[in-house]
Amino acid sequence: MLRILEEHRTGTVRVVGAGHSWNGGIETSDALLDLSHFRRIQIHSDSRRVSVGGGCRIAELLAHLGRRGLTLSSIGLIARQTVAGAVATGTHGSGRHSMSHYVESVRIACYGKEGEAEVRTVDSGQALRAARCSVGALGVVLEVTLKCVPQYYVRERCVWRPDLDAVLDNESAAPLQQFYLIPHTWAYLEHERSVAPDNRRSGGAMLYRAYWLVVIDVLLHLGIKLTASLLRSRRLVDFIYRRLLPVCIFPKWQVTDRSDRQLLMRHDLFRHLEMEVFVPGERLRPALDFVSAVLRAADNADYEVSAGVCDRIGAVEMRDSFARIRGSYSHHYPVCVRRVRPDDTLISMSSCHGVERQDWYAISLITFTEPRLPFRNVARFLATTMVRSLDARLHWGKWHPLEARQIGDSYPGLAAFQAICAHFDPQGVFRNRFLEETIFRTSGHDNP
Repeated sequence: MLRILEEHRTGTVRVVGAGHSWNGGIETSDALLDLSHFRRIQIHSDSRRVSVGGGCRIAELLAHLGRRGLTLSSIGLIARQTVAGAVATGTHGSGRHSMSHYVESVRIACYGKEGEAEVRTVDSGQALRAARCSVGALGVVLEVTLKCVPQYYVRERCVWRPDLDAVLDNESAAPLQQFYLIPHTWAYLEHERSVAPDNRRSGGAMLYRAYWLVVIDVLLHLGIKLTASLLRSRRLVDFIYRRLLPVCIFPKWQVTDRSDRQLLMRHDLFRHLEMEVFVPGERLRPALDFVSAVLRAADNADYEVSAGVCDRIGAVEMRDSFARIRGSYSHHYPVCVRRVRPDDTLISMSSCHGVERQDWYAISLITFTEPRLPFRNVARFLATTMVRSLDARLHWGKWHPLEARQIGDSYPGLAAFQAICAHFDPQGVFRNRFLEETIFRTSGHDNP
């Protein structure tokens, strides 16, 4: 590894993970490293920590821990990502911190003050807060040490809620819940989840998982892909959400199963594009009102948005941009919302600073249609407006249409992160165009 870094000390070095990202994070015209052989897993004697090679897939790590009655403190919706890629981009589930928060140390191949390649172990201070979510800007992550916990079981069911108040009122009873704003009906569907009081798998758990995989993860997605992307029929998409989806949900069907089965989904089976926007908990309600209003106006040019939404758009001088996206795109996939606890990092999407300790909510927008331009235009409008008016942040591992000069004020720890990057990478070898545009190029003025 050090030899490779020495040979490319005047170039650009990036690392490829599982290819689950939608941006230019791995792009380079010089050296692209594959760490798939860095898969060693070592559980520490206290059974509270696990050290794992950066190229190990999360699924492999979960299986290894599961055989020993352990699991990770937090996981995302899918398990095919590499460990290094997941923590580098702040991958998260719902109701807990991101995976990055639970990183206790990182071994990184980087550069010294004189530009020589070296391996450092980062396990404390601001450097650890930077390394926990580094977007690959500090160096090549060789190994990560994460907290692990005894395996636990999750009780789950799906239930319709009349409004956002009903969803949030249930949050204390179901702290691991995630919920969905359903397009066309604009109703709320809650994935009610909580830690089960005992570690016993319920009798129907296997059938439930098979049902969810076949009916929701495969058939529903196939239906959306067929109607929205191939047939391009808004009427058929509307039929799916108004008629078919309600009969596929059984609110009384409650099951208990292992956490690493219940918390994972397979929406990654179908090619799609995703942008995810994080907002502080106190901004969740206006954020969802704004997202739903913009999506409805994009679907129907005659839809009248509220005075509050108009004022928000006008306050950030985005009226012309809003006029251009009206009637241009019909959204066809549930808007997924997940609560993320504040992270002890510098630039993860839910990073906290000083006395700030509030939760964040991730709002995920996905499209299956091609060409992508109509979705990109709407998503870019949402991202720009929500960053300016709702203190939003964009997921580093998803489609990221904004530049550093537009988002710099959203991250109080960004300047400290940049300084630490300069210490680990004096020549900027690990910075590609994506990182320069989104993290380092913070000067200039924003032009919408």
